Order: sequence, then structure tokens, then C-alpha cells
Amino acid sequence: MKKMKCISSITLVILLLIPFIRISNAQGSYVGIQNGGEYEWALSIYRENWNTYVNDDLGATLENLVPLGASNLTRVFNDWKNFAPPQSYWPLKVTSIGVEESGLLFSPSDNSTITYTPVNGTFGWILSLFDSDEWDETWYVVNDTSSFLKQTVNLSYSFSFYTMFSVFIAPTTMSWSTLVSEFLAEMTAKGGLYTNIVATAQSNGYSIDIPALGFENNSAAININVKYNSKGVLSSYKFSYGGKTLLDFVPGKFIPEHERVPDEYYFIFIGLAVILLAEIVFYIYMRKGRK
Repeated sequence: MKKMKCISSITLVILLLIPFIRISNAQGSYVGIQNGGEYEWALSIYRENWNTYVNDDLGATLENLVPLGASNLTRVFNDWKNFAPPQSYWPLKVTSIGVEESGLLFSPSDNSTITYTPVNGTFGWILSLFDSDEWDETWYVVNDTSSFLKQTVNLSYSFSFYTMFSVFIAPTTMSWSTLVSEFLAEMTAKGGLYTNIVATAQSNGYSIDIPALGFENNSAAININVKYNSKGVLSSYKFSYGGKTLLDFVPGKFIPEHERVPDEYYFIFIGLAVILLAEIVFYIYMRKGRK
């Protein structure tokens, strides 16, 4: 009888816990993020460093070389130049991870079949003093390095912060050295100005360098640095021109105005700390004087 009561109690507990048990779909080994994952970045545009870029009309050059269109770097500058850095915060929340698929995914396409996992989430921007926007978005995590190179259209997406939106999530199985090797082979095959592009593999990403006049009208060197974390999520993006950072996109959390500590509190704290330190020094001095 006691055994039956024990079994009944265990069964009841299990039934009560069923609504809280979540069964998730199996993920490909190359997908590092999880459903419910949350990430946030801060975008900073350094207006004082853009003069040479604007004077060189580099935006037009980059748009001719790579298919960025309306998402080119100049548009990023025009959208955010009127605010102080960080101009905006960009939160991403993963809402579901789909089932692995295969097909012709990317445009322009070379008619090769890509294997990928769709990731759905909410994405948007927050501008602390004015407004915010949020929308549903789908990202596609490809299953290998070569597919990632195709997804970035031979890394041309690296030339603008806006086009990097498409490749926020990379496969965790990435070989950055292979990516760079295949990229440089593509640039050599294209010939012309593309052969002036230098790329370097890093432990968690890659960098792209173009020397001054490598694109003919760039009077200064271009440097792009891209990094991903262990889950395959973009962790840092920086575009520099002539050794000066034009913009960076790094992890950062937006703090609402009502949760921030007023600046005057910091001055009060510093003042009290200075007074306390002075009192301690005076106390030690007086004790030594009495000996």
C-alpha cells in the first residue's frame, strides 16, 4: 500500500511538471546559439575621423567594387552622424531555431546547394534620447567555412556595418585560416584592384587591409576587423581609415535614463573619497607626531 502511494505521488509530481518541460529540436553541431539567447551591441560613429573618407568619396568606390548598394558605409554615417557615440544600441533575442535545410539560398548565387539552419529572432535599435525600433528577422547559419564565404559574398559584406546584419551568426566550425585562403584565391581570380586586398586570419575572426591607393582613390589605408565569439555570434566589428576608427560595433548594454546614476553623484562620491583620504593621511601624520 505504501509503495502504491509512493508511485502515485511520483506520478502526480511528473504530471504537474510536464507544462514546464521544454523539448527542443536537435541542433546541428555548427549552431552555437540557443533559443532564448539575448545579445546587445553598441554602435559608435566617430564623426571627427570621417573627413578624409568623405573627401575621397570612398563610398562611391566601395559601392562599385562590392554589391553594397543602399547599405553602403556612407549611409551608416548619414543615419547616425548627428548624435554622440555610442549613437545607438542594437538588441537581438533569439525566438526560435528552425530545422536544418538545404537549397539555393544566397544572391548572387553560383547555383551551389548550401546547407543551413534558420534562426528567428527580434532585432532593432534603441536611441536613448529619442526613439527605438524592433522587427522580426531571420538569420541563416551555414554549416561550413566555404558556405560562409559565399554568404558574405566573398567578404564584401565586411565593407559596411549594415550588410554585416546578414552575417551576425557564423558556424562554430569555422576555420578562419581556410576562409582567408579561399577569399584571397577569389580575389586573385578577379584580378585588377581586387589583388590589392590583404586578409589575415585571427583566432576568432579575420581582418582586411587595403593599402593607400589600393582602390586608386583611397588616399589612406583601409582596415576592417571582424571577430566572433565561441557561439558564433559577432562580437566586434571595426572599420578604420588612415589609422582612425570610423565606426565600431561592440557588445554594450543600453541603460534607461531613469536607471542611470546622475553625473553629479560621481562628483559627490569623488569629493567624499578625497576628504576621507585626507582625513586618513592626517590621522596617520598625527599619530606619528605623538611618538
